[in-house]
Formats: sequence, C-alpha cells, structure tokens
Amino acid sequence: MRLRHCVVVGGSVGGLLAAAALSTGCESVTVVEKDDLPAEPVQRRAVGHGLQVHALLGSGQAAMELLLPGITGDMVQAGGMLADSGREIATYTSQGWSGRVDTGNPVIYARRPLIEWAIRKRVLALPNVAVVKGIADGLAAAGDHGRVTGVRLKGHAEAIAADLVIDASGRSSRAPAWLAGLGYGRPAEQQLNSYIGYATVPVRLPGDALPDGIAGILTPPHPGHTRGGAIVPCDNGLHLLAGLGMMNTDPPGDAEGLLAHIDAAPSPLVGELARKAEFAGDIATWRMPGSRRRLWERLEPRPDAFLVMGDAVMSFNPLYGQGMSVAAVEAVIIGRLLTDPDGSPDGFAARAQAAFTPTIDTVFDMVVGMDAFYQGAELHGVRAPSPEAARAGQILAQLATEDAEAALALKHAAHFFDTGALRSPSIQAKVASWAADGRAVRYNDPAVLPPLLA
Repeated sequence: MRLRHCVVVGGSVGGLLAAAALSTGCESVTVVEKDDLPAEPVQRRAVGHGLQVHALLGSGQAAMELLLPGITGDMVQAGGMLADSGREIATYTSQGWSGRVDTGNPVIYARRPLIEWAIRKRVLALPNVAVVKGIADGLAAAGDHGRVTGVRLKGHAEAIAADLVIDASGRSSRAPAWLAGLGYGRPAEQQLNSYIGYATVPVRLPGDALPDGIAGILTPPHPGHTRGGAIVPCDNGLHLLAGLGMMNTDPPGDAEGLLAHIDAAPSPLVGELARKAEFAGDIATWRMPGSRRRLWERLEPRPDAFLVMGDAVMSFNPLYGQGMSVAAVEAVIIGRLLTDPDGSPDGFAARAQAAFTPTIDTVFDMVVGMDAFYQGAELHGVRAPSPEAARAGQILAQLATEDAEAALALKHAAHFFDTGALRSPSIQAKVASWAADGRAVRYNDPAVLPPLLA
C-alpha cells in the first residue's frame, strides 16, 4: 500500500514517531505543529509537563528502535543514561519493596526535552517529512463527509490535502469537535479522576550518595498514602528529584515545602538523599485531573482516512510512565499495517484504530487497578476491579517482593504491556501457595533497600 500525502497533527513524541512510520509507506508526510520546534534539547512551551519525571519503558524503546534504528545510541550520546530498571531502580510499594531483578533490557533515563529532541532530529532529517507551523482548526472532507481529505489550519483559506490524517495532538485534542463539525457523533469516554500533582527539580548527587548497584529510588503514592517521592537518573550526570501527590495532595513548588512533602513519602530514603543533593535548576510544578480514555475504536459511523493516536486517545496518570511508550507502540502498528501486502487505503484508519485496542485495554486496566482505590477517586464510565481481583493483585505483588520469576513477570507486564507471564502455571501455583500459607512480606522495612534477587 502506498499513500501519496499524509498529515500528522502534533509534533511531539507521538506525532514524530507516527511521521517516521508513515515515511516508509507514504510519498510525503507533513507534520502540523503550533509550537516552534527548537534545534536543541530545551523545554517547549506547548509541553507543559516536559520538565517532570518521564520514563521510557522497554516497549517504547524497542518500538523506537524499530522505527529509528540507533535512536537509543543517539540518546546516550546526547547525555542519556542506560539503566536496568528492574535491578537498579529500587521501588517501595504498598506491599513492600518490589523484587530487584536483572531484566537484561536496560532503558534510557533522560529528561523529556532530550528524548524528544533526539527523535525530532532523526525524523526531520527524513527526506519526505516536513513541518508546517500552524494550528489545526478542523478537517476537510469529501462531499458526503464519508472520507477525510485534509486538515484546515487557522487563518488559512485552503486545507492541506491528505490521503490520511493522524491526530497526535495530545490530551487537548479537538478531534471530537472536528468530527462533530462533519456531522458525526463523539466517542464515548472513560475517566478516572485521581487528581495528580508533581514537583520536579534536577539535582546533583555526591558520588557516594547511592549504594553500589542502585541508580534511583521510587517511593510512589498508593491508596492510603497519597504523598510520594522519587529520585531517578536523567541525563548529563544529573538526577531528577520529584514530589508526587494524589487526590489533591500536590507537592509545593518551594524547596522547603518540596522536601517536607518528600519526607512524608512511604519510604524516608528519598528524603535522606534529597538533603545530600545540590539543586541544579528551578522546581517545576504540574498537575492534571487523572486518566482519560476516548473509545475511538467504537465510534460508528466514522469517516475514513482519519486516525487518532497517543494521548488524544488515552492520557494516563504519568506516575506509571506509559504515555511515550504507548505512542511508540501505536506508531509501529501504523507502520506494520502500511506494509501489509494485502492492505488497502480504504478502511486503513479503522483497522489501525482497532489494532491499538489490545495495548490500550491492557494499559488502562493497569491504571484503573491502582488509581480506582484512592479514597474519593471519581470513576466515570469505568468500574473498579472486584475485591477478589484486587486481593489477587496484592498477593502477586507480595510474592514478587522475594520471588524472582514473579518480579520479572510483573516488570515485563509493566514495560511491555503483556500480562501473559503472570498467568503462567508456575506463578499461579506460587500465588496460591502464598495465599494459603498466609505468608508475610520480608522486605518491608521502608528504610532498608532490598537485596538483588537471584
């Protein structure tokens, strides 16, 4: 299948990766972006959360390598750090310390501007990709509105014609209004409001601040404990120190308030490290209401040649670091369908939208399985897991504090959005044994880092 011209609305990570995927099956690709795209790895005005902690999961890194071979090396060369999150990032949860295991898949730790810049540099060097600065203001369509034929820009009389339009404009996407303007209905929505707040600052740690084998510590909030803290590697020898809050317990934007917030995290270790750190920049704060999913794959009728991806479909609680990686996986799906020898431009957008669904279902279920249990969380169009399912998840997490197989399976599920290993007979037998024996978690002291599991 070969398309002549495709338009991607949005020049952030998702839009850039979509352009990379389209470049192999489309004669030319235009990215429409309202913001100036800097030539250096600096914060962009349009990415309000860009200075907060970000995570590139294993699935996201693998997908980006498929789309842009060597991109991991580019990020490392620019200052990013490779670390095995299973082994080198100690995480204290509601069930104790997650088991530290060697995953064999180190991932990039870097600030969002560096990650986006490395991707942008590669994508905009592709000979058939170009950027147009402008604000997308609607869709052009064929006479019966059955097929989208381009994008309208604010202040421009003529639309940019396209065989396919992809909306990667993020959480603020106006795609529902655009389709309403063509006479279509709006997609159903699922919303989980858990009122998330962040405050993050880059810091320098003394060389001996962290013990050997540990690159960072996460003590995230959990139901019953709404304040958390983190210190994780980023780039150019720095770490990011972050206060994390749920249910409107936002961390303050001043140093004293931030440290007090981090002191109230489930483990005292991040607060202790914070007092050894030298602040290397300003504290940036940010908040959002929660996670939202638009069920684009269920919208009927829908126009052909219009596809929605990334945060415009589902925006997540950023605590779980899934956004960039989900967008990367979706871009790989777009590329794969474009190279299908039996594919056709007719119905391509609907096929791609449906193909995103298994990944989105898995990730959304993970988020709901955590955030639905905060007291006062607001669920719209979605149900919390049953008490039985919640208890099974707790027992699995307890098992994973000391069982390497379970810890590795949980880490794989979180990074690759694949829960198959968690259902293996071996792990299910161990979970049943743990529950039957009423075992207690051994690695539960919040002030003592856990050992590396064999």
